[in-house]
Amino acid sequence: MNKIIQAITDTVRSTLGHPVHVERFLASRPDFRVPAVRSSNSIDFDSVPKWETFGETGGGTGPAKARQAILMGWRLQNGRYSDYRVAGPALNNLVKKVVVDDWKCDLQDLHGFSNSKSDLRTFVSTDDMVVANSQEMIEDVSLAGLQTNLAHDQISVTGWRAGSDWLHVHQWDGRMYLVNDGGSHHLAAAKYIAARIQAPVELMAPLHYHSIDPDAVAALRAEYDIYVVSHEAEVSNIFFSAMEDDGATWFWRDLPEPYWGERAIFLPRAEPTSLKVSQAFQAAGFEELGAHLEEIANRDVPEVISKYLAPSHGEADVDAEEEHEAPRG
Repeated sequence: MNKIIQAITDTVRSTLGHPVHVERFLASRPDFRVPAVRSSNSIDFDSVPKWETFGETGGGTGPAKARQAILMGWRLQNGRYSDYRVAGPALNNLVKKVVVDDWKCDLQDLHGFSNSKSDLRTFVSTDDMVVANSQEMIEDVSLAGLQTNLAHDQISVTGWRAGSDWLHVHQWDGRMYLVNDGGSHHLAAAKYIAARIQAPVELMAPLHYHSIDPDAVAALRAEYDIYVVSHEAEVSNIFFSAMEDDGATWFWRDLPEPYWGERAIFLPRAEPTSLKVSQAFQAAGFEELGAHLEEIANRDVPEVISKYLAPSHGEADVDAEEEHEAPRG
């Protein structure tokens, strides 16, 4: 009898817009919640979240700027819980990209690489990598040893030879990586030696800089509350059933690399039931992704870039550079 009364009560409360099934689900499945804010100390470029890809695909073909980000989801319409899609223009504009063709900085500013024979994920510094895997390259800690390493034919960011490599900084990470075809061990060895003999080594390459656009985040947050959740099949299916039982509108989008197996849930603020679902997420301790993106958007230009700008310059000056793709090769 108690189960029957509970079922009737749940149905009545759901009909009135209270997400009883979602609340019960969140209380019973803590594994659905994953942290929205994480970082890696490794020297692997692929460990940096690729928020610049969050608005990609899902809407047509052709150049990225001509495509429209699409949010896929579900809503109650005409008495049925049906799939539904909406455009997400704020996602298209979420990340701003600037390319500076002839960026110059010192080798010591380099944090990591995109490619290497070593497993970049296992090291927190380039020194650790070269000490562990290329001791022979740092035996001669002298100007001659430095020049020998810099002369390696796969290093193309010292101005000695042309190449297709570029430097990359994300505002939300703040560290400089080399997107390279090769030469990681020799360049790491050169950095190791240069630091110990206090020799400056100028790098010159295109700089790609990605930052979060505050206007896009504001537009996104005005429309949705956003939460990061597990995309594991079993728990996702139970969540779907709970949302269907409560008749709540929601949308989703896979998170970018390296957040495999996770996705973002978009809850429309204009939908009363969805807004109550958002309140249930907050009560269950879920972090709101929009707040995290807003905090990033308000950060200054990373020091690894700003220290090379004129004192009166800031991010506005960096972003004022003409936006274009740097050529490969």
